[in-house]
Amino acid sequence: MKNLKSFKSLIPKYDFFLFDQWGVLHNGHSKFEDAENCLRILKKNKKKIILISNSSRPTEDSISNLTKLGFDEYLYDYCITSGQIAINNIEKDIYAKYGKTCYPLKMSNDKIKSFKLKCTKEIKNADFVMIADLDVNLSVLDFAKTLDEMLELNLPLLCANPDYLVYDNEELSMCGGTVAQLYEDMGGKVFRYGKPYKPIYSNIIKTMKIRDFSKVLVVGDSLWHDIAGGNLLNFDGLWVKSGVHTPQLDKGKEISDLLDNYKPKYAISELKI
Repeated sequence: MKNLKSFKSLIPKYDFFLFDQWGVLHNGHSKFEDAENCLRILKKNKKKIILISNSSRPTEDSISNLTKLGFDEYLYDYCITSGQIAINNIEKDIYAKYGKTCYPLKMSNDKIKSFKLKCTKEIKNADFVMIADLDVNLSVLDFAKTLDEMLELNLPLLCANPDYLVYDNEELSMCGGTVAQLYEDMGGKVFRYGKPYKPIYSNIIKTMKIRDFSKVLVVGDSLWHDIAGGNLLNFDGLWVKSGVHTPQLDKGKEISDLLDNYKPKYAISELKI
């Protein structure tokens, strides 16, 4: 892994840049000015910029949020979310195989509306279960009883946000991906669509007509998702340290083991020219 002080040296090496959003371009509340400047420089150099997010929201909601944060749409060529890929695939992967009645696992009403779900309040009447973004202060213990019921009923789980954790206001909160991983470890069937799983990258490759994978750089703060997803396709990775792994940076062996496992090609303290 090569540690960089500036993003600038990577610009001539790649044609396609896949940027994570939260933790790289913004913190959920305000944009990172240096990161925005990186996008501007890339556009001046006629590079293709793809914004990729594990948000469970549709892409149009993500674009709207980016606009509110101050990112002009001309700064990127394509934006895609895990939620959008789930919406695109729910018919063939879930409805056609299991049925259309959903038990929403601690999902807000707006998420239910986004997916146009037919929901039940009784898990025994469900054909599948869905989990999306979670409220803060939840732990896996809050899901233990429901996961046992799901397993007994042999219900598949659709996970619209496969992130394990989110780093917000210097605190870590659990995401749906942690619950999905636990359910899978218990023996349950899980469908995931965002990073680091193939469906979201297949969409990007097809949409952006990417042919030479050596010309693609993944930029993200999560070794578990951004860098792991890049590894799946043999894309080079730039790990941005100022994100979800921040609490682990002073835990030598813990972060060392992660780096040995995921092996990003480059690392930078924060995204800047």
